[in-house]
Amino acid sequence: MKNSVELRQERAGLITESNVMLEACKTEVRDFTETEQVSYDEKMNLIDKLKKDIDTVERQESLNAEIASKTPKVEVMKENNKSSEVRGYSLFKAISGLMNNSLDGLEKELHDEAVEEARAAGRTINGLGIPSRLLEQRADVVQGAPGAATNIAPTVVMGYQEALREASVFNQVGANMLTGLSADTRLPITGKQSVAWEGEIDAAADGGVNFGKLDLTPLRLSSYVDISKQLLMQNGMGAQQAIVADLGRAAGAKIDAAMFAAANVTSAPGAIAGTTGVLTITEAAYSADASIYDDFMSAESALAVGEGLQGNLAYVANPVLMKDLKRSAQVAAVTAGVQGNLVNGYPTYYSNGVTKDTGVSGDFLFGDFSKLFIGMFGGLDITVDPYTKAINGEVRLIVNQYIDWGVSQPGAFVKATSLTA
Repeated sequence: MKNSVELRQERAGLITESNVMLEACKTEVRDFTETEQVSYDEKMNLIDKLKKDIDTVERQESLNAEIASKTPKVEVMKENNKSSEVRGYSLFKAISGLMNNSLDGLEKELHDEAVEEARAAGRTINGLGIPSRLLEQRADVVQGAPGAATNIAPTVVMGYQEALREASVFNQVGANMLTGLSADTRLPITGKQSVAWEGEIDAAADGGVNFGKLDLTPLRLSSYVDISKQLLMQNGMGAQQAIVADLGRAAGAKIDAAMFAAANVTSAPGAIAGTTGVLTITEAAYSADASIYDDFMSAESALAVGEGLQGNLAYVANPVLMKDLKRSAQVAAVTAGVQGNLVNGYPTYYSNGVTKDTGVSGDFLFGDFSKLFIGMFGGLDITVDPYTKAINGEVRLIVNQYIDWGVSQPGAFVKATSLTA
């Protein structure tokens, strides 16, 4: 039996199809034909059956998650203590301590932990270290609707990763977030096997099982912000959160722009669309409020033909496509196809990181984002520079994060350039 996400997607598709049938009759002011009535009733029966199946599977998944989350009491106490530590951490206090060579308390303990984490990854911390466990924490629930907590989307403990979530798409689509990596990481990939009909005593053919690999290697993402020494002395939490959020938004935008670009960005991990094996479609000639939706449907068809229409499916599109998609929802034939941020039941995210040519095109990706792996190597390295902006009474904070990503099955994605002019 399929998992709850796949069952919900199947049920949403049937609801969409049945609603399209109903809206067509309303528009034409008529009743169902005999054939349409039979088809509609069959869809309704299957929708009801899927609801029961979803309830059964979700109950079992909940029980599985409950078993998986069971830990000894001592370990639970340790995790609770860690949460208390995080709440008591002050970035400003840590920066001031590093500048004055008086780093102590919780800030020193976490800095030392980050140093050890970096050493295990073959790197050195040049400034203030923040360990990876302060940046991301997993939730013990099963993946569900867009925006819900999942096993693979981060539940934030500290503001840095929270700001990334607010400003970017990459950690909303359901990718596999691999944090705290300490060395180059290789993920083995199973190839597609083949079988064939043979005669009663004929020799079996070689199934041709090939194993591939996905290598993740740390690449540096860097940003900086200047803050006044007066703010450091005041140690105001509001200012601290604003500064960390600003760094997070800058980093998040860079990740989106490299991950969802049409071609690889210099010095960044490879773009999904630039990966060999990603599927393509032939876009329809542009027609206002119609062709963009057709292109989205073509992407689904291409993925289905490629046997990849399953898993954690979602669209990531440039915002210039939003207008046509939303307005196409007013056309009777596709009224139910576009609902809010769902296109045909699939979550649709918009990011300016997706490539566009002004007045010409806006790209989009469609695929199974459970095949996307994002590796975070260690925590943050914050270099505290009190000299460059000293004449202005400011301290420059330079943040370095080491990250890489890649897709394990390129055929699970479709890229498209939807013409808009």
